[in-house]
Amino acid sequence: MNSQRMNHKLNALLRPRSIAIVGASARADGFGQQLLTSIESLGYEGEIFLINPKYTEINGRPAYPHLAALPQPVDCVAMAVADASLPQQLALAAQAKAGSAVLFGRAHGHTDSGETLMNALARIAREGDMQLCGANCMGFVNLEDKLQMTGFPFSTLKEPGKVALISHSGSTWSGIVGNLRQLRFNYAISAGQELATGVAEYIDFLVAQPSTRVICLVLETVRQPEAFLAALQRATARGIVVIALKLGRSVQGQIFAQSHSGAMSGSADVYDAIFERNGVINVRSLDELMDTAELFAAERRPHNGWIGLGCDSGGERQLIADLSEPLQLPFAPLSTETVTRLEALLDEGIEATNPLDYWGDGKDVIAPALLALAEEPQVGTLVMATNIPDGQDFTNVCTRALQTVWESTTKPVVLMGNVANTMSPAECQRYRSWGIPVLMGTETALRALKHYAQYQTPSLQAEQASESLNRFDPERVGHWQQQLVQSARQGQSLQSMGMLTDFGLPVATSRIVHDSDSAIQFAHDIGYPLVAKIESPDIAHKSDVGGVILNIQNDDGLQLAYARLQAVAPGPVLLQQQVRGTELILGMQQDAQFGPVFTVGFGGIFVEIFKDFVTLLPSDSAERIGAQLQKLKTYPLLNGARGRAATDLSQLVQVVQRFMAMGMALSTHVQEMEINPLLVDGARMVAVDLLVIPKKETP
Repeated sequence: MNSQRMNHKLNALLRPRSIAIVGASARADGFGQQLLTSIESLGYEGEIFLINPKYTEINGRPAYPHLAALPQPVDCVAMAVADASLPQQLALAAQAKAGSAVLFGRAHGHTDSGETLMNALARIAREGDMQLCGANCMGFVNLEDKLQMTGFPFSTLKEPGKVALISHSGSTWSGIVGNLRQLRFNYAISAGQELATGVAEYIDFLVAQPSTRVICLVLETVRQPEAFLAALQRATARGIVVIALKLGRSVQGQIFAQSHSGAMSGSADVYDAIFERNGVINVRSLDELMDTAELFAAERRPHNGWIGLGCDSGGERQLIADLSEPLQLPFAPLSTETVTRLEALLDEGIEATNPLDYWGDGKDVIAPALLALAEEPQVGTLVMATNIPDGQDFTNVCTRALQTVWESTTKPVVLMGNVANTMSPAECQRYRSWGIPVLMGTETALRALKHYAQYQTPSLQAEQASESLNRFDPERVGHWQQQLVQSARQGQSLQSMGMLTDFGLPVATSRIVHDSDSAIQFAHDIGYPLVAKIESPDIAHKSDVGGVILNIQNDDGLQLAYARLQAVAPGPVLLQQQVRGTELILGMQQDAQFGPVFTVGFGGIFVEIFKDFVTLLPSDSAERIGAQLQKLKTYPLLNGARGRAATDLSQLVQVVQRFMAMGMALSTHVQEMEINPLLVDGARMVAVDLLVIPKKETP
């Protein structure tokens, strides 16, 4: 067994010194036999015990009738039995003091007592203090200890690497582990249903392994949010890069949202914010995941965030430029000295620029041109973009150039193949043996290079909102909590502008009136124009029923508006001073995994059609909030575009912070909440409508 065995609670599962196969079989096509073949395939040095009451020996190994008959407790039990037998066998494993088990089956169905198999297995593991991989998993691979704990062994696995993998998808796990690009893993875990052991614990284990440099995640969900975030922070502390592909990025989980902002931010947006906040590299495809992992697994690191790229095709350079522009890939500007150096090499009419097309009339200047780029001080990473087909002399030319450049610089040298399926496996293996990452395909390669060039280790300091913003009067907080409880019992929303005032948010001058005379008096007190709205907790979206009347200019118009609203919904009317400005929506929603999250977006068609919003987390600092606001596509409207008054960004950030602080103070009673709109006109900012959907009371 590997001598670098760190003390960790998952050692019994992922680094077992002894394994028992329950359901071992002598049949060549039996899953128990496949498991045994797999476990032995790489030369696993731990003890292996076979359990099956039908045999006394299997393939020359003794077979035992049950776990209790073993001469000692085992670290890990591999279950090669039908789903219906899993609860009984897991209970026997717990009684035999086994430390862990791997459940390959789907665990679908119920026990004789009516308990679901999944709940029964989770309970048994919990009571027996056991770790579980699965159920419904492909197992795991631990190359440091030469162990393939899977029924489908890989013939391509050899030496361990620096990359670790955790995948919810078993088929995806199998495809990634069996890759032919020589991307090597130290551990690769098919997590399955996480009945007892979850992604957070796996990350914690992988962070503790000295060999881990990169952790790849293929996630369907996060079942342990707090532990997951804590594990990411531990990865950051060790300088380990985490790359995540989040599956199921639809917003179907938001279709029942009752506020506009509740429908704005789907689960994918929350995960994006979580990943960004914690320094997780967020990828969109498996190929991008693989390219990015290969880059970060390499020994060399970028000298800075700028890229120098050379290629041998004008057309492919155009393609690279087309795909790089929306990514804002940072190509380094070239100094006068580098331009002069390149011009002396290039054929007439070839421009010395970055990205560089160095192939003119066929003169071989690849190595000196790439060296010129590599020695440009502003270049942090050098990329050669070409195709490496078998059987061409040009491939040998590229290989010699790559070797020359690699040996002449300490900067990362990367080969980017524009057509993945033309890349010679033998030559790519040669480059990788030197330490040169080989990226497979233009688009995913450029995305990976963007991650690589701009990656920054996130701060270990937890960002906190200003403490003064959280110092609310406990009596006022308690009052509004009680109001929310009462609204929940009545099945109503809460729409009181008084809540905003009590929490220090700016609001438009308003008054609730019960007759037209009071309405006229309010108008005379503050002046026209006015807005009139139905004041009813039973109507969440007043404009949908004709319950909002704008631009009331005089007494006659006000009396007419009052009468129209009474016809729609008899009762009190909210009058407000009409103010103008750019419309923003501030929202809060309860995410199923991560709790309260906040959104800020532009109102009207900008949020409904263009989905222009950003997602914020409760611990975001003023600096991060400001940076996120500036990412809005329509932020120029706040920044003085088309003659508008420029917004005081710091003041807007304070309003957002106060809204977030209010949301957190009331979060135990709020399901959704939004200010819609917040009108912003230069330094003037006022909320004109509030909608709060309280949490339903649990029976």
